[in-house]
Amino acid sequence: MRKLIVVAMIFALCSCAGANISSQVRESGEPGSSMMLRCFDYMTGNEALVNSMLKQYDGWKLVYVSEYTTDNKTTTSCVMCFEKPYVE
Repeated sequence: MRKLIVVAMIFALCSCAGANISSQVRESGEPGSSMMLRCFDYMTGNEALVNSMLKQYDGWKLVYVSEYTTDNKTTTSCVMCFEKPYVE
C-alpha cells in the first residue's frame, strides 16, 4: 500500500506541470487610420498547417501574439493578431 501511495504522489508531482504564458503587444496603426484586424489561434506541432495559416497574413503587421505552453512542452497553444490598412 505504501508503494502505491508513493508512486501516486510521484506521478502527481511529475505529470502536473505548471503553465508558461507569454504575450507581446506591439503598437497598432496610426492615429486616425482605419485598420482591419484579424486574429487566429492554433496548436503547434504541424509545421505545414501553421505555415499555410501564416501565409494568409503576408504583408500584414503582427500586433499581438500570445503563447500558452506547459513545462513539459507537450502542448503549445498560440494566438496571433495581424492588422493592415482598411481598403474600400
